Amino acid sequence: MNAHAQTGGRVTSTAPAYLCRRVLDAFLREDIRSCVSRGRVFSGSETPFASSLAPDLLEGLWLRMGDLGLWLAVEPCQFMQDWRVRALPAVWIAGQDAVALHSLAEILERFRDGLDEESRSLHAAFAEECLLAQEHGALCDAERARSFSSPVEAAADWPAWARSLLRHDRLASFHDHPFYPTARAKLGFSAADLRAYAPEFQPVFALRWLAVPRALYDGGELPGDIRPSFADVGLDEEQGRDRVLLPVHPALWDKGLDVFLAESGLASSVVKAPAPRLEVTPTLSVRTVAPLACPAQHIKLPLAMRTLGARNLRTIKPSTIADGAAMQKILAAIVADTPELASRLLLTDEDVGATVAGQTFLGFILRRYPSSLRDEEVAPVAALAAPAADGRLVVEELAERFYGGDLTALFDDYLDLTLRLHLTLWVRYGVALESNQQNSLVVFSSTEPLRLLLKDNDAARVHGRALSARRPDLAHRIDAIRDARIIVADETPLAQMFITITLQLNIAVLVEALADVGRADREALYERLSRAVAKVLDRLAAEGDDVALARRALLEADRLPLKLLLRAATLESKAQTGSTDVNKFYGATAPNFSRRP
Repeated sequence: MNAHAQTGGRVTSTAPAYLCRRVLDAFLREDIRSCVSRGRVFSGSETPFASSLAPDLLEGLWLRMGDLGLWLAVEPCQFMQDWRVRALPAVWIAGQDAVALHSLAEILERFRDGLDEESRSLHAAFAEECLLAQEHGALCDAERARSFSSPVEAAADWPAWARSLLRHDRLASFHDHPFYPTARAKLGFSAADLRAYAPEFQPVFALRWLAVPRALYDGGELPGDIRPSFADVGLDEEQGRDRVLLPVHPALWDKGLDVFLAESGLASSVVKAPAPRLEVTPTLSVRTVAPLACPAQHIKLPLAMRTLGARNLRTIKPSTIADGAAMQKILAAIVADTPELASRLLLTDEDVGATVAGQTFLGFILRRYPSSLRDEEVAPVAALAAPAADGRLVVEELAERFYGGDLTALFDDYLDLTLRLHLTLWVRYGVALESNQQNSLVVFSSTEPLRLLLKDNDAARVHGRALSARRPDLAHRIDAIRDARIIVADETPLAQMFITITLQLNIAVLVEALADVGRADREALYERLSRAVAKVLDRLAAEGDDVALARRALLEADRLPLKLLLRAATLESKAQTGSTDVNKFYGATAPNFSRRP
């Protein structure tokens, strides 16, 4: 059907489809199929279908997307990409016809044209992921509307900090990931699974348990206050002599566990306990759960589920347990030696964890929160830009409670603390943390300064030679790190990690959110960011640290690196990207919003 027949003579601008825009913006950002690098921008009057365009589309710009035969109405952008979607539909030139493509499925089909069989299969799987994102997104949006209209205080007997973290985790779960377009899709979860196990619905469920031979069990055990007895789960206590109880997420128990056990040869070795035990509720990460009886101890469990990409299977490697614990100890030692940060940073204890026979689908990590937490308000960075029930952003509510409504003061305080911590770690110690929006928590108090609480640091990047030279006492901890990808030979991976996580995800996303709702001037906030970066670097330089690379990368470079997560985690094979870690495959095309003239 050509555009004239479809629209009565004009290609018109219809109400934009939210997911379609997100996907197309991600395609532009990551240059999928060279749609930007091999594309060309035209005015509406220069397009081959100009006579069919409605006035609003004719007056703007259009991108001819490489060699795909696709055209898209675009506008300039300064955040993460040069061009973003201006309006829909897209237009496909098919022979002599200009076909208006209103649906995402139609557009994705055009992106699959001409691909080899493997690539076409990956793109087709992504189209299915988009459908799941629409389904899961609709369910979660409905639950958000319901919960906002009928709020219920969950876990009323928990300490104040734990209740606030649970509440903010839920608000963050309703809010979409800034960059991965189909983050709402929990691949491997049905609609029923979503309601039963996802943080958006704040369910309560009981864990399942396996009795594992001690000879196959590698690691520590859960503490007694959250570890059931063998009798509690319907087993003979005598089994405790040579077996250990291992927690299993019920979603894995019901879907996939038997297959995993059979494939690994463990089906005859472990015993499935007949009774569930230990009621829990999910946190923002879905697979990490908080026991109702002990909210200061969270349990991270494997799940046969993928989020943020088809290759991001949520398992637990034996190396992850050791490396997470090692990094927390390294951080604790560094911060203790840095007085201006020691009182402003909290760390979880992640020493305890276990796996079974080296299998990534059987295991857990215990995360213990600081015992000093009492009446503080704790929120993941992911929640700051999320809408609250009253229509304001969460960060606005927090500014009202703890900064007398002065949003700029909160932003400056957060900016200063975040930059001082992470730039000091990078420049002085050769450490960059993957402390993303989920793993970095902000702690607000009416009696103490703003603090950060960091967890889940098992995927950092460490310039081993630089850290060993600065802190020889930590050499044995560096040597104990198992994942070879963590130890790097120069500063470049540190710069990439800092920029894509701390700068873009944890700071710039908040700037964009505040600007989008009209609560702050975008350029003014970026100017504050530039000045804050320069101030921290000047201080480090005055103290003898080499800040040359950081200054060039942050304040002088025209372009910043960005994660090509859609390409690496979903649309391209590892053979195509050459990446050993789908979460750390970078491009270098993001405009530098912190560049100083």
